[in-house]
Amino acid sequence: MALSGIELLDDTHRLDAFDCGKPALNAWLLGFARTNQARGFTRVLVIHNDRTVVGYYGLAPSVIQPNSAPRSIRTGRPPDPIPCLLIGQLAVDQNYVGRGVGSGLVKDALRRCIAGADIVGGRAVVVRAIDTEAERYWHSWGFIAARDNPSVLMRSIQDVRLWLADTAH
Repeated sequence: MALSGIELLDDTHRLDAFDCGKPALNAWLLGFARTNQARGFTRVLVIHNDRTVVGYYGLAPSVIQPNSAPRSIRTGRPPDPIPCLLIGQLAVDQNYVGRGVGSGLVKDALRRCIAGADIVGGRAVVVRAIDTEAERYWHSWGFIAARDNPSVLMRSIQDVRLWLADTAH
């Protein structure tokens, strides 16, 4: 079977076989993704193979404190706290690593963050890396660490917008 497009998590998606190699991300998908989505905390988007989830990410509104934000995000007179969009989790099943699933999820998440910021505002896309491997991953996507926490990384909405426009050609 071919992989699906990226779609909103629903009750028909099977989660129990998912294993990205990081127990906390596996546990979040199985134990919290549906509940958090139903309660309006997060939107969970998935890629699946015949309804079995092979990759996912979560999106939610968020804020950062101005003193945590790098200068590129603090420019002008930002509100306190600064409104942002959060990519809360992102993981790919180990059996699908190296097939472009993760890159597809990141690009989709960034496009949705731009669309969301166009509707409600937001200064940056924020991620919270689960470990140093994840920190390196997000650095490779142009994210920079918060001034006070290397596991919180961000990229300005304007920078993401320009990057997406450049990669569309």
